[in-house]
Amino acid sequence: MVGEAIAGGEHTLYKSKDGALASAGACGLGWCRLLSLNPSLFQFRAVPLPEYASLVHASYYHNLAVGRTSGLLYSWGCGTFTEGGLDGVIPALGQGRNAEDIGGLPKVVDVPMKSGEFIKDITGGAYHSAVLMNTGRIATFGAGQLGQLGRTIKDVIDSSGLPVDPNPGYAVIHSKIERGSKDKANDGVVEVAADKIGAGFYNTFAICNKGKLYCTGENQNKQCGMGPNNLHSFAQVIEIEDQVVDQVEGGYCHTLVKTVTGKILSFGCGDDGQRGDGRAGDDSDRPVVTPVSIPVEAKEVAAGANHSVILGKNGVAYTFGANDVGQCGVPSDPPLQFDTDEDDDDDKEGSPILAPKAVELPKGAGPVVHVSAGYSHTVLTTESGKIFVFGLNDSGQLGVGAESFERGEDPEVQTKPVNAEI
Repeated sequence: MVGEAIAGGEHTLYKSKDGALASAGACGLGWCRLLSLNPSLFQFRAVPLPEYASLVHASYYHNLAVGRTSGLLYSWGCGTFTEGGLDGVIPALGQGRNAEDIGGLPKVVDVPMKSGEFIKDITGGAYHSAVLMNTGRIATFGAGQLGQLGRTIKDVIDSSGLPVDPNPGYAVIHSKIERGSKDKANDGVVEVAADKIGAGFYNTFAICNKGKLYCTGENQNKQCGMGPNNLHSFAQVIEIEDQVVDQVEGGYCHTLVKTVTGKILSFGCGDDGQRGDGRAGDDSDRPVVTPVSIPVEAKEVAAGANHSVILGKNGVAYTFGANDVGQCGVPSDPPLQFDTDEDDDDDKEGSPILAPKAVELPKGAGPVVHVSAGYSHTVLTTESGKIFVFGLNDSGQLGVGAESFERGEDPEVQTKPVNAEI
């Protein structure tokens, strides 16, 4: 068993094999309202969690962890209210309406539980969080303006009139009763339990009923499949109803699904190639759901804001999508513009990767065992415990030092994988 690196929006967390946490970048330990960058953000620092963590999740601007001994839920980072009340930054930390956006240390989130319940999984999007219980119940909190909480928020709004709930509440997932069922209650629907959860920027996903996928939240770009623009309760993604889903991850407006057989499906936005189907832009001929092809069965998927990562069972990471700051870690395709100068190498920098490409790691790196994607950076964990990072480093999220910052230069991007020392 080795440690694991998890990419947040502009930060990276590292969980050691015993559950100790470290953080690099903004929002990893707070620091969400900096007036200028701090060199200490560019290297990994210990997260002062009161106990070792059994689970950890890095969202775009905040973090969640479950204590190994206590089973308590902790949150920290950005995404609370600026001055108490219900004004300011949309909340995500579940610490009540009096929390302040001061970059505080980890605090306990009071999640109401039934007797015998414990936290099984955690996830979060840009401004919301979700917690899965061993009973299959899902508690959500944070912003709910696009339906990402999966429940109706009636009485709590911020100063802009948007629905928010800083306190965890439970969402209910309903499913139609199959033909022939003896259960005729609830007018043809039955409440179902979730087995796994995932999140996108404004979405929450649940895997239920032996691999059926449900989604709630923004659907303007069909990142929940067909249906209304926004979903305010969990609805089954019927476009993939014949697939047994094992994992789901969402980006800014695209979704990646891995089936139990190791197949990958994508839906939602594809403007930057993040769908991995060889197309870019607003392609009206693109099916709602498209397969993504790699040479082997997939083991894991990760979704950045506009790029995607697939881990193959061969220990190779494959990336595709936006590559403007090297977040795919592979050479870019030629530019999509038809009138560019083919001799101008600068024009070729940052062109999208339209289909999966294998990431080449330095010799001796070993096979990759875990992949994670942030807003515009990617982190890979190898079997030997090494961490390789690439992409944007403007907030120190790569954890590779602050030499450029200390020289008075702009932080550099890394277009090729580089080893980060923890």
